[in-house]
Amino acid sequence: MITGFNTDIEYDGVTYHVQTEDKGLDTPLILSLVYVGGAILASKRSLYNDLVDSGFSEKVLTERLQRQHKLICAAVRAGRIEDLKRMGERDAASRGASSLTEGTSKEGEDARVPAPKSIPDHSPRKSTPPAGEDIKADADSNSKKVAKSSTATPVGRKAATAAPGVSTEPARSKARGDGEKTNAETLPDGLYLSLLDDQGEFRAGELVTIRVHTSRSKDGRVPAAGASVTVKVLGTTFRPVILPATTDKEGVAVVRATLPRFTSGRAAILIRAVADGNEAELRRIIQQA
Repeated sequence: MITGFNTDIEYDGVTYHVQTEDKGLDTPLILSLVYVGGAILASKRSLYNDLVDSGFSEKVLTERLQRQHKLICAAVRAGRIEDLKRMGERDAASRGASSLTEGTSKEGEDARVPAPKSIPDHSPRKSTPPAGEDIKADADSNSKKVAKSSTATPVGRKAATAAPGVSTEPARSKARGDGEKTNAETLPDGLYLSLLDDQGEFRAGELVTIRVHTSRSKDGRVPAAGASVTVKVLGTTFRPVILPATTDKEGVAVVRATLPRFTSGRAAILIRAVADGNEAELRRIIQQA
């Protein structure tokens, strides 16, 4: 299982979500996206055909994933948002003609993520050095920060289909930076996440009220007040919807939303809670309309 990375970064009062994932051997591509409120601001894509041709190595691919994620996170932390946006627009325009010749198997993917192949090494402002150079410099100095704020989560080839296997037991966390989530038995302290009034199924187009409960004990008797909760609605045929919330003194956060309507593809709700260096996560699938 190849690993992907998701990191929330706050800069100048705005929270940016950086996501990096492997698109699979059928489409050998490492894709990084920068979101704000569900809108894609910038992207970076790196092909790894050379790795496939020379003999696929999962370890090398994981190292490339991590490095690219650190580069983008370093750029965001350095405040290079506008540079990333402008460079992404220029490169996307240059790819416009060539993208028409791509295979039909990639049309759906490229339609919803019109991302550039790489970030160029030049800037439209003479007074500002190229973002690519600063990204590399900042990545080294910020690598420890990224390791703490990044959460490695299984990406897989069909991420949304993994949701039906999610247990209705409260999700158990590890300390941030420890890797994948574990079951409740592994650590004595941490964060537990569950849904109140959980019906186990959501349907496209419906208005939902999601009541998230966070606790520091498996039995739910020690509420995690002030925990940061993020509800993400992710799908293969629509842009992601990101809804933030904070738990009250009872450890409960309430999020209301109308789920996107879709009749093809897959979708899921990803719920993540973070408190005092610990985090927990759970998923629920969204049925087609």
